[in-house]
Amino acid sequence: MGTSFGRGGATGFQQDLANADCIIIQGSNMAEAHPVGFQWVMEAKARGAKIIHIDPRFTRTSAVADTFVPLRVGSDIVFLGGIINHIMQNELDFREYVVAYTNAATIVSEDFRDTEDLDGLFSGFDPETRTYDPASWQYDGQEDDGDDRQDHEQQRETASAMQHETHGMSVDSDPPRDETLQHPNCVFQILKRHYARYTPEMVAQACGVSREAFQEVCDAWVTNSGRERTTALVYSVGWTQHSVGVQYIRAGAILQLLMGNMGRPGGGVFALRGHASIQGSTDIPTLFNILPGYLPMPNAQEHQSLADWIGSMKHPGAKGFW
Repeated sequence: MGTSFGRGGATGFQQDLANADCIIIQGSNMAEAHPVGFQWVMEAKARGAKIIHIDPRFTRTSAVADTFVPLRVGSDIVFLGGIINHIMQNELDFREYVVAYTNAATIVSEDFRDTEDLDGLFSGFDPETRTYDPASWQYDGQEDDGDDRQDHEQQRETASAMQHETHGMSVDSDPPRDETLQHPNCVFQILKRHYARYTPEMVAQACGVSREAFQEVCDAWVTNSGRERTTALVYSVGWTQHSVGVQYIRAGAILQLLMGNMGRPGGGVFALRGHASIQGSTDIPTLFNILPGYLPMPNAQEHQSLADWIGSMKHPGAKGFW
């Protein structure tokens, strides 16, 4: 969430779910685990919104949804990838929004190699340390200056280690773009090639979801997105507690961006916590090392003034704290 949208929390408030034309609930039993917030889902349904619950279990959320789609545990990436592939192959994205408000047109370094080129690995993998060097993943003309090196104690006291996790990587300058989205190294084309593997046949095989059920979800997401309509995506710990939960969430974010559902009434991605106190501890805040908005706490030795603290957070060329 932070890498996609600038901060690691929900992108809207739950009352706004009442404005959605379609609500996709995946990895969450919202009706039972978040009953107060679920009233806004029911208000949307009363207005005519389509409610879809995608989950291995039939729960109280499934019982009140218009459509329940059961899938195998841990197969969400394939399911979401199939929808992304369906949208991109059939040019169903909200193109005007995608070009104007996402990085789809931005050109990536020629050094980048995807998994098809390197037998399942991305470029920059070190087999000895089993880690990635992201230098080849940068936008064309941008260099990776590495993470800020700080000792563990300072990271803990200031939450500075969370900045890339919750804020995403910063960009030094305006990278080159191709707003026709035809350049082979623009983000849109790289994404299209990467997700081409997620065919309806793969979805059926990996997820155990019929082509008809999969197509119904695709059609609902597309029909209820665009200039006049919005779809909201809701997830909870049914995604985050998986070892690849980050990839689940990123795939959901990509979908919402392709369909133009971010920053608009009734749209967004709603990350539901296990209970209200977890969310509140970051927003009020009650944690000792984070200020509201996931801003790191000032360090008494390094930040002698407000200007010093602000300067330490803002990357050159950044348009804001996030």
